Amino acid sequence: MAANCASLLTLVVAGIFLRATISLHSYSGEATPPMFGDFEAQRHWQEVTVNLPIRDWYQNTTDNDLLYWGLDYPPLTAYHSYLVGKWAQLKDDSFVKLHVSRGITNPEHKCFMRNTVLLADVLLYIPAVLIACYTIRKRILGGKITGSDLLCMTLAVLYPGQILIDNGHFQYNNVSLGLAAVAIAAVIADRNFLGAVLFVLALNYKQMELYHALPFFFYLLQWCFRGANGIDYGNGVLNLLKLGTVVIGTFAFLWSPWLVSWEASTQIIHRVFPIARGVFEDKVSNVWCVVNIFIKLKNLENAHMTLICLICTLTAVLPSSLALLFKNSKRNFLLALINSSLGFFLFSYQVHEKSILLASLPVLLFFQLSPLPCFWFLQISTFSMIPLLHKDNLLIAYIALTAITLALLKVALSTMNHGKSPKNAFLVDIFNIESFLQHNSGKVSWKNLVWVYGFYGSLVGQTVLLIAYLNFKPPTHLPFLWPLLISAYSCAHFVMFFIYFNYIQFFSYDNAKIFDKQRSTNKKAAKRKFK
Repeated sequence: MAANCASLLTLVVAGIFLRATISLHSYSGEATPPMFGDFEAQRHWQEVTVNLPIRDWYQNTTDNDLLYWGLDYPPLTAYHSYLVGKWAQLKDDSFVKLHVSRGITNPEHKCFMRNTVLLADVLLYIPAVLIACYTIRKRILGGKITGSDLLCMTLAVLYPGQILIDNGHFQYNNVSLGLAAVAIAAVIADRNFLGAVLFVLALNYKQMELYHALPFFFYLLQWCFRGANGIDYGNGVLNLLKLGTVVIGTFAFLWSPWLVSWEASTQIIHRVFPIARGVFEDKVSNVWCVVNIFIKLKNLENAHMTLICLICTLTAVLPSSLALLFKNSKRNFLLALINSSLGFFLFSYQVHEKSILLASLPVLLFFQLSPLPCFWFLQISTFSMIPLLHKDNLLIAYIALTAITLALLKVALSTMNHGKSPKNAFLVDIFNIESFLQHNSGKVSWKNLVWVYGFYGSLVGQTVLLIAYLNFKPPTHLPFLWPLLISAYSCAHFVMFFIYFNYIQFFSYDNAKIFDKQRSTNKKAAKRKFK
C-alpha cells in the first residue's frame, strides 16, 4: 500500500514537471498577428467576460466584435473565463484591459496563462483520471492494484496528446476531459445521478462532449428501468423523472442568465454550432478530409454537407450506443464511449485535430482491459496532430514526450516481466490483459503477433512520414502533401480501431466471464500441481 502511494505521488510530480516543462515552449499564435491563435482566444474571452455585462458575452456589439475570437463555447467555459479574468485583473489589469490588451505577449502574462492551465491539471484533470482508473480496477476488474494498473495510471497522467495541446498549443481541454472522466467513474461506481450532473457540466464546458453523450444517455436510460427480475416500468418511470429533473435542472442553472430571452439563448446555440465554417478547416485525420482528395466536399453547400455528416455519424455511432440497452455491462459502457467518440471524430461536421482527445480519454480508461491496442491508439492519436504541433514549434516536445512514453512502457514491462521467459514475456504482456492478471508466460497467439508487428510497422511508417515532412519539400503543385499523407495515414489507423473496438463490444465476452474462466483454469492447474 505504501509503495503504491509513493508510486502515485512520484507519478503526479512527474506529470506536473513535464507539463511545466512543455509550458516553456511556444504556443498557438505566438507573435503572429492579427488573430494570434488559440492562446489569444482564451485570453480574449477573459477580457470580454470581466469587462462586459453577461448578456453581451455572446452578442456582437461595439465592444464585442465576434469576428475577433467571439465566444463559441457553452456557458461553463464563459464562467471559467470570467474567474480566470478576475484573477488576471488582480495580477495585472493590463492582461485583460478592454480592447488595448489584444495580442499581449509579455513574459509575465505567458507565465500567468500557463499557470492557469497547470492549476486545472493539478486540481481536476490528474485527480480525475486517477480516480477513473482506480474505479475501473475496483468495479470492473476487481482485486488489488497491480503493476498493470499503475502503468495505466502513468499513461493517463503522462499522455503526450493532452499535455502538448493544453500545456503546449494552449487550451483548457483538461477541464472538460476531467469532468467527463469523473462522470465516467461515477457511473461505473453506480452513482448515476452524480455522473449525470458531472457529464452535463462537461458538456456545458465544451460542446464536443456530445461525442460521449449517446453512451451516457442509453446507459442511464437502461439503468432507470433495470429491475431485479427484468424491466421494472413502475420504478423506471420514477427514476427517469428524477434523472431528467437533475439533468434539466443543471442545464437551467448554467443557462439561466440567457433563458430570459429566446434571442439570447438561440444566439449561444448559433455560436456553439458554427455551420458556416465548412466541413473541416485544416488537415484533420477524419474520413471527410481523405474523401476531399477525390471529391471536393468544400464545394458542396454547407446545408447538404451537414445533413450528410449527420446521417453518417448517427449510422456509425448508434449501434454501439443502442446496444447498451441490451448488453449493459460497465465494460460495454466504456467501449461504447470509445466507439461513439471515434465515430463522431471520423464522420461528424467541423472536426478539429484536437478532437481526437475526446476519443483518447475512454481509450486511456480501457487500457487495463486491452493494453496494446489502447497504447497503439494513444500513440497514433498524438502523431495525427503533427501538422498542428509543427505550426506551434512543438515538434521537439512531441518527439521527447513520445520517447519518454515508449521508454516508460519498456521499463514498466521489464519490471513486471521479472522472472518470466525473456523471449515471450514482452510479446505477451504488451497485448494481453490475461497475462497481466495471471502473470504467466504462456503461448503467444498469432493474433497477438499480428498486433505486435503491426504496432512496430506503424511506428516505422510514422517515422518515415515525419522525416519526409521535416526534410523534403513537397512538389509545388502539392504544397500540402505531407500534412495530407499524415492525416490519411492516421485516419486509416482510426478506422481500423473503430472496427476493432466495435467488434470486441459486440462479439467478445464480458470480463466477468473471462475472469471466471481464468479462475477456473487456475484452480484446475493448482489441483494438478498438488497431485
